[in-house]
Amino acid sequence: MEKRERIEKMENNDVGSVRIADEVVGIIAGMAATEVSGVAGMSAGLVGGIAEMLGKKNLAKGVKVEVGERE
Repeated sequence: MEKRERIEKMENNDVGSVRIADEVVGIIAGMAATEVSGVAGMSAGLVGGIAEMLGKKNLAKGVKVEVGERE
């Protein structure tokens, strides 16, 4: 019964909004950039390099995401 109520509530909802974190956009852009032929690698700077040596992989390294009205 509880599942059925949840489904009914979902069907009656208006269209909402989707929010995507800047980090997610950065990761997707970084992954896409590394798949381009001719791109050997990307650098995140000193702190990112140390983190990567410690085994923490940053897929958004070298990517800066800015959100706003202007491109």
